[in-house]
Amino acid sequence: MPPRELIYELHLPEPTPSNNAIKGMHFHAYKKLRNGWRASVLAAIGGNAPATPVARSALEIERYCAGSLDWDNAYGGLKPLLDCLVAPSARNPDGLGLIADDSPKFMPEAPRMSQVAAKRGAGCTVVRIYAVD
Repeated sequence: MPPRELIYELHLPEPTPSNNAIKGMHFHAYKKLRNGWRASVLAAIGGNAPATPVARSALEIERYCAGSLDWDNAYGGLKPLLDCLVAPSARNPDGLGLIADDSPKFMPEAPRMSQVAAKRGAGCTVVRIYAVD
């Protein structure tokens, strides 16, 4: 495992959705969901997008929720969150630029994810972004 430096620790007010919840959404509903995640991330970083993204990154994500998901459902539900973390582009103008991209070239490992039990209604998400040498 390459050396890592913690750059961001984001505390977001709700658990990431399940893949099942987002895969059948109308595109307007998905855009609203993604805008909500963007607003949460922006609030967590103090309202200002960074000047430059982390070039090569590793992510740890803790999903606090009353019920756990199977892993494909949990990982698939990360998409709206990851879309907000990457650098903005023509295809994804909503990116905030915390990380360069979520492709293997810029994120050599899949995000490390854990699911943690929480009381009903007390769910949240904690995201740690590391710079990878």
